[in-house]
Amino acid sequence: MFAVVAVVVLWTVPRLVPATGTLVVVAAGRSATSLPSSELSLSVGGSWSVVGSVGGNVPAAPDQRQLLEVAIAVGVYEGVRLGTQAEAVRIEVKSGQVTPLLLGIGSGGLLPGAVYAGNDDVNLGLGELAGRFVAMAPFDLTDQAGRPFNLQAIAGKDVVIAAFHTTCHETCPLYTALMLQLSRHKAGTVMLAEVTTDPGTDTPAVLAAYARQVGADWTFATGSEAQVAAFWKPFGVELATGDTHTSTLALIDRHGYIRLVYRGAPKVGNDIPPSLVTTLSPQGLKQLASGGDGWGAPDVLQALSTIGRSEASPEPGGRPAPAFELRTTAGTTVRLADLAGVPLVINFWATYCPPCRAEMPMLDQTVAATAGVRLVLVNEGESAATARAYLAAIGVQRVSLLDADLGVGRAYGVTAYPTTVFVKADGTIDRKQIGQLDPRVLAAELSNLGSQ
Repeated sequence: MFAVVAVVVLWTVPRLVPATGTLVVVAAGRSATSLPSSELSLSVGGSWSVVGSVGGNVPAAPDQRQLLEVAIAVGVYEGVRLGTQAEAVRIEVKSGQVTPLLLGIGSGGLLPGAVYAGNDDVNLGLGELAGRFVAMAPFDLTDQAGRPFNLQAIAGKDVVIAAFHTTCHETCPLYTALMLQLSRHKAGTVMLAEVTTDPGTDTPAVLAAYARQVGADWTFATGSEAQVAAFWKPFGVELATGDTHTSTLALIDRHGYIRLVYRGAPKVGNDIPPSLVTTLSPQGLKQLASGGDGWGAPDVLQALSTIGRSEASPEPGGRPAPAFELRTTAGTTVRLADLAGVPLVINFWATYCPPCRAEMPMLDQTVAATAGVRLVLVNEGESAATARAYLAAIGVQRVSLLDADLGVGRAYGVTAYPTTVFVKADGTIDRKQIGQLDPRVLAAELSNLGSQ
């Protein structure tokens, strides 16, 4: 009798089948290319599991080609391996749901950092691969421990990079204080780095001593003069010694694209170690007391929370747009009152801002094709000749206002470039967008402005 019962139990207990979701693998390149047949594996718990073979022709983004559709066990996967190339990426597969995975392909393999999982990231990736964002150029620097600091070292991390050097006593101690603040609140996917502008003085040993002195646990980087100059060139930062310095902070997303540029001195309040206060020059103490240029750790942390998405998180509006009167690159004067009754797209930009260069032609063409809306370009702190030459070089045939002392930018709450402010026909701000505009976000906002 016992044997019969046992058999019945074995047949009536449901078979345990792991829950699965669907992984759809697509590919795109910066230009049309091809991928040799390659084994695709996913990592979970430190082990690799083959999910299939992929290959064939790959179109230029934003077009994409599906390479594979496969059911896999639900869970969180930590990486992708294509052939012998591996990239860290978080892939969350849910029961009964489809998870897209985009592979950026070039030269017959994965592009470094170009693996995107989930709908938002895949949309972001297609924009990045299509050239809507500016990629960091390859660089080859060394950190304070003698380790390479390059594109491979930052891949998979959202990176905050500050220009500094150890013999600067004006804004550089404030940047280090800012980094100390960020280090206490940043997510684990964020990397902090200070890159010198004085490689002749700042050797790895000097940087290591500086890090110990200030209690820093982030990266300090240097290299030869040529290497450091090449690193900072896209940001308009020159090599410097002493207190002469171009104060700059840049945010790079985890796929290696430049998303925001800050200029000037950060606001650090009283949250600065005495060891840094004592290194400040009289001008540095003045910057500390005055709050620098008004942006600080909260602004950077907010930006970090949004740059990994397909569109930046907007700031709400509602207040009247501050009045202004500015000269233009054509030598005329424009007041906000002259533009009353028309919806406005006010774009604050600078020539040293790579995302501004990527965004502006699209912004110019899209607004020009939208009836009843006017684009107002506002250059921050540069000369008429510099702004004119820049606009001509990128094919934008319109004048720009010149905010020489940055006063209008401050009135509009501009802390980083690019920033775009959308103003309704009644003169109130609809919202403010920090960071480079996605074409879809711009189209939606223009539609809203036109209907109000």
